[in-house]
Amino acid sequence: MRLFTVHTGVGSLVCGAMGIKYYTHFLLQERAPKGMSEFRGVVEVNRILPGNDLKEAASVLAKNFECDTKDIKVLQWSRLH
Repeated sequence: MRLFTVHTGVGSLVCGAMGIKYYTHFLLQERAPKGMSEFRGVVEVNRILPGNDLKEAASVLAKNFECDTKDIKVLQWSRLH
């Protein structure tokens, strides 16, 4: 199940149950075409992530993008109030 929404300058990726908002900035290593893509925006997840756990944030993002956690580098992840 997809867990979040990413609002980008181009459009929105809408996924599953929503609730807690975070601001994120991350890099995604793509396989085809090969290279890095940069994303930043508001993400909504259906649960509170522990502290500022960037590994857990990368895991949530990787599940949504159907890639490995190692392909995601979270640069910023902070809860919005």
